[in-house]
Amino acid sequence: MSSPLAPRAPDTLAPTTRPGILAGAGALFSGFGFLARTPGTWPLALVPVAIIVAVTAALGGAAIHVLTPWFAGLFGERWAFLALLADLLAGALALIVAALVGFALAQPLSGPALNRIVRRAEAELGAPAWPPSGVIEDVGRALQSLAVGYALGLPVLAALALVTFLVPPAAVVTVPLKLVVLALLFAWDLCDYPLSIHGVPVGARVAFVARNAGAMIGFGAGLALLSLVPCMPFLALPAGVAGAARLTRRIELFEAAARR
Repeated sequence: MSSPLAPRAPDTLAPTTRPGILAGAGALFSGFGFLARTPGTWPLALVPVAIIVAVTAALGGAAIHVLTPWFAGLFGERWAFLALLADLLAGALALIVAALVGFALAQPLSGPALNRIVRRAEAELGAPAWPPSGVIEDVGRALQSLAVGYALGLPVLAALALVTFLVPPAAVVTVPLKLVVLALLFAWDLCDYPLSIHGVPVGARVAFVARNAGAMIGFGAGLALLSLVPCMPFLALPAGVAGAARLTRRIELFEAAARR
């Protein structure tokens, strides 16, 4: 039985050197290019935004529907103005909370659509199709990726924050380290899509990201910069998984050629 990371294209496609920071940064732009020239992926690319809008509208609308008559009954007609003011404030808070829930659910619920983008990106590179997966399996993979990322990254970020708080001059070291950790977390989050489709175990996926830290930092740094723009991470998510598929493909081919 072949390895999950075995090459799936001619050896001539394998890079002669291990992809590094520049290759990682370029992979993100190549993902945008792939989406731009592949109209068939556009409906799939809209799924994360559609989920955010749908969840926000559903939860926010339900909250407002419940709160409006409750405040009217609480204040009565005599204090109608206060009821209206309280209703507006509570409605705004409800929409904010609903939007946060929508953002939290958007990525895992978009798993099936994002995996289809990954498969199309790999097909363009000449990779044979991997066995299809169901919706539940795709959502479960996305949740697993988030859980592993949080489990590995949050303790490190918390430790660096504690060191910065206790020893402020250490910020010259801890702040860059935080940026590196965040970049690796972003890269893990998206590169885990193609790796999990390939059937690579969790431990092997973590090792894959670790030994290709340069490429992952370059890829994740671009995603981190995009995250500074509100809502941009979810708009860039489809391009990110396409770029991750192309990056992991190049690394797989290099490592397979190096082994031979």
